[in-house]
Amino acid sequence: MTDEADIGEAVDYILAERPKLDEASIWTVLMELQEPPQPQSDRIALNLITQLHPAIRRGDAKLILREWRAYASLATTGDWDDEE
Repeated sequence: MTDEADIGEAVDYILAERPKLDEASIWTVLMELQEPPQPQSDRIALNLITQLHPAIRRGDAKLILREWRAYASLATTGDWDDEE
C-alpha cells in the first residue's frame, strides 16, 4: 500500500466503517505512516502521531490504525468473484 490511490481507498473504507472519525485526521495518519504498522508497533506509531499532530486524539488514531489494517487485510485477500 504505497501509492496515494490505495491510501485514498483506505480513507474511504475507514470513513465507511467509522463515519464519526474526522476525515482530515484519517488522511494525516495514513499519509504520515504510509503503511499500516504491525500491531506490535502500535505504541510507537501512536506516540509519533500524537506528538507530531496533537490535535488527533490517541483513541481516534488507534481506531484509524485498526480499520486501516482491516482494509489492508481485505485488499490482499482478493475478490471471491475473481476466483470463479
